[in-house]
Amino acid sequence: MWIRSLSTPECICLLAANRFAHIACAKDDLPYVVPLYYAYADDHIYAFSAPGKKMEIMRANPQVSILVEERGRGREWQCVIADGRFEELPDRIGHKRERDYAWSLLSQHADWWESGALKPIPSASGFPEIFFRIRVTHLSGRRAKDEATGE
Repeated sequence: MWIRSLSTPECICLLAANRFAHIACAKDDLPYVVPLYYAYADDHIYAFSAPGKKMEIMRANPQVSILVEERGRGREWQCVIADGRFEELPDRIGHKRERDYAWSLLSQHADWWESGALKPIPSASGFPEIFFRIRVTHLSGRRAKDEATGE
């Protein structure tokens, strides 16, 4: 078994190829980690959420980490950690283009809204859906391979 670091382009490929991650945020020195469906584009991770603890924490402390991992054969795996800054895309003037872009990216994939609990309806007024993005500031990744299978 050997473990090696992933290059930045390899990290980006892993982020772009997946849709499910875990997001870590913290408030008052208490970490909080939850699952997240996402889409990756242009150095940003786009996501959707219903109101709740995760949103409260990220509004108070916008520094977050995202973990994306893939299991391979046997003991093989690879993962990437994307550190970044939470940016809410509120439903108000000045953010429509970014919200529409997030919607277009996320809706390309089936069941993208599951971790937000309810599928948002674009024409419904007053629905509390929250679109946000994470501006990725740092990427790191690792890959583990069985020595017998090589790379």
